[in-house]
Amino acid sequence: MRKLHWKMLLVFVAIAGAALLFGRADRAAGTTSLRYLAINVGNASPQYFCWEYKLCRAGDVQNLRNYIATWKPDVIMLSEVYRASQLTSTANNGPILPAGYTGVCGQSRDRYSGAPAAYNAGNASHEHECIAWKSSRVSMVSGSAMSAFGRNDAYGRSNCSYDFTGFRANLVLDGAYAVTAVAVHPDASNASCRTEEVSRYWSQLAVGANTIIGGDWNTDLDSELQRPGAFKANYLRGQHWMLANHPEEYSAIYALGLVKRKLDHTFSSFGAPCTGCGGAYGTVNLTYSSALGSYDGHPRADNGEGMDHRQILVDVTVP
Repeated sequence: MRKLHWKMLLVFVAIAGAALLFGRADRAAGTTSLRYLAINVGNASPQYFCWEYKLCRAGDVQNLRNYIATWKPDVIMLSEVYRASQLTSTANNGPILPAGYTGVCGQSRDRYSGAPAAYNAGNASHEHECIAWKSSRVSMVSGSAMSAFGRNDAYGRSNCSYDFTGFRANLVLDGAYAVTAVAVHPDASNASCRTEEVSRYWSQLAVGANTIIGGDWNTDLDSELQRPGAFKANYLRGQHWMLANHPEEYSAIYALGLVKRKLDHTFSSFGAPCTGCGGAYGTVNLTYSSALGSYDGHPRADNGEGMDHRQILVDVTVP
């Protein structure tokens, strides 16, 4: 019996070792998927009387929560959240996130002193940009959350809004893959402010080896985007990776359709497009590995109204 016991143990070790090696080979072959969502959830429609034109209506929050629960992104980059407590509590018509998700937002800081400030304090950065994730697959590296605030030099204090921020968190996918996620939201009205802020997003936030970055850039000009050569366009003005180009797609539509802009873009420094990853999430495949809400048959996260930007959903094969 003892000899049989040891034989069985050896067989078990061999099988476990083979499974481990297979798992590593499987990962090396690029079969692990990452689905991420980049979305500006704010609302610039004055008739809704939203707090700072941010996400305020209970119905819009519910629609967004339903969208996340249906499409099951692993990582979410949000801009224009009203306050951090909206993510997982009932504050201000929350929670934004369905069960199984958590997240973190940029800490509000006073523009002049740099001290912590209330989420709605004047001359402060507020808590508008956030990173969220699916807890079953993703965890955050402690202490990795970091903001890049609105331009605040002598020029900026007179001309730039301080609460336009970029925000990042370092994450771990499946306990094995390091991923840096960056949510962007530079100045909307001043190009000098915006260009300086975007430059800092790249140099200060998007520095991880495996980075996804995206959201509302408030520009469609390459000169202002300043994208480094190492970053692939997952979605850029209707370009879905290198798979398709749809110039008729607009991510922000205002004034009853009279004003159409291409402001929302996503990039990654790693991975490849995945056009067959839908099954891993219990959804249809993304035909071009990325989808803009209301185009190519993909729904809007707000169910058709309430947010002035369309969301971007991306499927990536992780190397």
